[in-house]
Amino acid sequence: MRLGTLFRNEMRKMWKRLATWVTLGLFTLITLVDLGEEFFRARRDPSEPFVLPEAWGLILGEEVMIGFIFAAVLLILLVAAEFGWRTARQNVIDGLSKTQWFTAKALLVPFLAALFLAERVLVGGLLARAGTDAAAAAADPLFGAAQWAALGGMFVAALGYGSLALFASTAIRSSGPAMAVWFAWIAFGENLLRGGLGSLFEGMKPALRWLPKATFDGLRNYMRYDSAAYEKAADWAAENGQILPAPISPEPALLGSLAWIAFFIAVSYLWFRRRDL
Repeated sequence: MRLGTLFRNEMRKMWKRLATWVTLGLFTLITLVDLGEEFFRARRDPSEPFVLPEAWGLILGEEVMIGFIFAAVLLILLVAAEFGWRTARQNVIDGLSKTQWFTAKALLVPFLAALFLAERVLVGGLLARAGTDAAAAAADPLFGAAQWAALGGMFVAALGYGSLALFASTAIRSSGPAMAVWFAWIAFGENLLRGGLGSLFEGMKPALRWLPKATFDGLRNYMRYDSAAYEKAADWAAENGQILPAPISPEPALLGSLAWIAFFIAVSYLWFRRRDL
């Protein structure tokens, strides 16, 4: 069966699930509230404008992580539930190979990463564009090379969180526990592991900085891509008696993230293949 057919079948199943619409609806509401607040605050206080291209620093700022979380949650709901409902087993009985079933689920990782990231960019971009002066919009590009680079890096970070969610789904095979394990690792598990091992083995500290979440997060800092945004933040920090560290190049984090993504997908596949349905 071709990839296109597997993907279309997966899309039909995904859009029929109530979990898909609830997750997307809740994420849309949160995004509108978050970025809508920025839009209306700029209307009330012109000294804090929410206009393009400067607004990309807020749109693609720390809150972009919310989309990564929602994408991972939906992925777990879509994948892990098929084990509990025995639909994974039935699909294989009906003629789908284990490899084809897993490939269809793996295709959800980039799709959901792109879907939730695109929604934040679209909602935020439209709100910021509404407050952008037409003359300024005509003079400067509203979405340039820096924004493309940031979007690409954050997409890879979203793939990382999604691949970790795929691993949890195929290993645990139950939506609730898989989600709990994923959240625990993201929220505090990795930090506890890094702190504990780092205190016991001093020489491991450099290597521990390359654990999955830390590596993925190396692609989420917008100022690593936009020098103008960094200079503006550095000026503000200097005015307040602070020194902003120089941004680190995202290339090492990109290579590390790709390695972790490949690892999680490969281990998920091998684990899935070895176990009975």
